[in-house]
Amino acid sequence: MDNENVVDESQFPKELIEEKEEPKGAPPEQKISESLYSKIMLMSVSEKIKLATIGNREARNILIKESNRIVLSAVINSPKMTEDDALMYAANRSLSDEVIKLITLKKEFLQNYRIKLALVTNPKTPPTISLKLLSHVMEKDLRSLSKDKNVTPLISRQAMRVLSKQGKI
Repeated sequence: MDNENVVDESQFPKELIEEKEEPKGAPPEQKISESLYSKIMLMSVSEKIKLATIGNREARNILIKESNRIVLSAVINSPKMTEDDALMYAANRSLSDEVIKLITLKKEFLQNYRIKLALVTNPKTPPTISLKLLSHVMEKDLRSLSKDKNVTPLISRQAMRVLSKQGKI
């Protein structure tokens, strides 16, 4: 048996690994425990990478704000990462553009329409990616994008062009 890739969960506190049971439809917890935050910030990069792989949603939500690209990659590629997490990160305008690029590299996330739309509307998404995803956006969303002041002007103009090409304007 290959033990090289097995991560020892015993080196992390249980509150960083075990997923909390949340009722379906409940908003994610807004307040992050300061003690968990301080524990994570004191960890080495290798410990953060391990935690990103086996940690719970709260730990990943703290780690996604890291500046280290390897830690960010470990969070996005975590087996516990869900489409809901990806949607939350894709819609978050305060996260680094590196997170957006990592999400766009995961094909299973790009199969979700809401994630595509969140990426198109996020100004940190590289324009080339936004323009490619724009072709997958529905008419009603194209209309709102063409009028949205929070979207990059390039995307807004292109949404208007797509609508006029389709004869829907």
